[in-house]
Amino acid sequence: MKAHRIVLALGLPLLMVQACASYRPAEEVTAQMARTEAILQQADRSSVAVNSLPELQAAKDKYAEAQRSLAKKSRDGDNMALQLAKQAEVDANYATAKSGSKTQANAAREVQNGVEALKDEAARNVTPTATP
Repeated sequence: MKAHRIVLALGLPLLMVQACASYRPAEEVTAQMARTEAILQQADRSSVAVNSLPELQAAKDKYAEAQRSLAKKSRDGDNMALQLAKQAEVDANYATAKSGSKTQANAAREVQNGVEALKDEAARNVTPTATP
């Protein structure tokens, strides 16, 4: 009976270590993490950081928190990581859209300024005709 308890006492921690060492997160979680990381990298390569830095930083912060949750190697950690990674993806997409909107608004403003400059130039070049 004592030998059985000793074997159980020594074997149980080894089984726990083995279980932790072989832990793998759900495929959905790893796929979401990869998708979110790719979106964040794409946003970094574009002008998103310039035009919507707070939104992009929020996405990066949530992704970092998702990575910390995933490192817990537990079902609860996986669930939290999945939720945070999805939120980070939405935030990164919002930052990208906001950046694109700002870029387009700036381009439209430049075009409008060009049109106004052309109108002013055309008005200066028009010579009034003299009436006899």
